[in-house]
Amino acid sequence: MRKICFILVLCFFYFSTVAQSVAVINGSPVSQKEFVWVYQKHRPENTKPTLTELISFLNIYIDFKLKVLDAREAGLDKDSTYISETKNYEKALLDSAPPEAKQADFSLVTKEFCEALLLFNISEKKIWDGVDNNDKLIHEYYNAHIENYSLSYEDSKGEAAQDYQKQLECNWVTALRKKYKITIDQNVLSKLIR
Repeated sequence: MRKICFILVLCFFYFSTVAQSVAVINGSPVSQKEFVWVYQKHRPENTKPTLTELISFLNIYIDFKLKVLDAREAGLDKDSTYISETKNYEKALLDSAPPEAKQADFSLVTKEFCEALLLFNISEKKIWDGVDNNDKLIHEYYNAHIENYSLSYEDSKGEAAQDYQKQLECNWVTALRKKYKITIDQNVLSKLIR
């Protein structure tokens, strides 16, 4: 009987969390609190957002979360350097934060740092390492998109490398969006603009 009650309580908490989420990515909810905190941090103007603006920002945030999920699945969150860096950051944050800040958004700040570090590490592996010092791939990209460049390859190499990186990232995000189930709750988003 206890086991059944325990399972029911867990289910209730899970569904109440999901119900107040702006999105669910591969079964993991993005809470309304987290989304509002990130949105206000990156869009600090005091104007009331439109639903279109919220959906647009949420899609950018979902792409971020998908890359972090990919990093976790690649085991990058188990890397000893990553663990050390995140522990050092958390300790430094705790040591320097006033008591009221520790209670407010401390968990969101540390989560953001940890996820940003995972994003950096996975981007390095998936994007930057594939472009750095790989003149052949950049040259092939340039030749395939030569109509976009008015100068020679040597003069356009930096721009072509940036465009190639953007293409790699776009392909990566497209693959992640196909791989993982994403649900957006527009009703919860609508309540944010009232």
